[in-house]
Amino acid sequence: MKNPHLIRRTVDHVARNRYRYVTAALLFLVCQWLVVSFGEWGAGRLECNTTQLPADALPGAGSLRIALITDVHNNPGMFSEVVEKLRQQKPDLIILGGDLVTADERFRRTRWAVNSMRELTQIAPTYAILGNHDYEKQEQVERVLATAGVPLLRNKSVDWTTPSGAQLRIVGLGDWNEGDERPQDCLSPASQDTTPVLLLSHDPESRWQLEQYDWDLMLSGHNHGGQIGIPFTDIYISFRSSMPAGLFSFAGGRHIFVSRGTGSIKGMRFFCPPEINILELK
Repeated sequence: MKNPHLIRRTVDHVARNRYRYVTAALLFLVCQWLVVSFGEWGAGRLECNTTQLPADALPGAGSLRIALITDVHNNPGMFSEVVEKLRQQKPDLIILGGDLVTADERFRRTRWAVNSMRELTQIAPTYAILGNHDYEKQEQVERVLATAGVPLLRNKSVDWTTPSGAQLRIVGLGDWNEGDERPQDCLSPASQDTTPVLLLSHDPESRWQLEQYDWDLMLSGHNHGGQIGIPFTDIYISFRSSMPAGLFSFAGGRHIFVSRGTGSIKGMRFFCPPEINILELK
């Protein structure tokens, strides 16, 4: 005959283990929900941040306010908020820095993008480049830009007159990750161009291929600031670039500005809110 005390202890042990497992599973699910909710909340906190550029960032260009929007990633609601904030900021020039879409998502009905871009062109002259994700939906993205009246600079340059009457050369490269950059088609060799050159290149890692060319300030995105930041600092964690976000110096007295972008992958950000950038030159 089995010992009733042993049976009771065994039953109690099984019950206690089951309770621990259920409690651990519930705690895990609650923690997961909290993390996802916090990340989604962080991804929705759009900031409009102003950066004062060094006086030599675009030598001879005069006073200028440039708005940089990158990495929208198929987010109509965020893009609408971008437009409203830029109405208030009244920039002189607007740059779309690539990745309007997300490669593995369907590009939603494109009227939202066309209408939003048309509104941008009413605020200030607007130019765009392609990001690596855009190549997966390239025909649609190029059609949207053309319909909205936004020039696409894909290994092309355009001379633009600044509010002070100076000439600024805006150069847009094809995406470096896609092997589509052709700087020889749109940039002069170093020290041969006296016109200030604003260079648009989606991924700042392309800088290493551009040292021998003439440019002054590069605008980029792509890294999203790593989508993770260290709280109460301006330090962002990225495992693919030494330039996750912010203003950086580069060889030859040049400067590179990298935006955290307005969208996100997987819809989450942690202490790294999305941003529109207003770059001021005085």
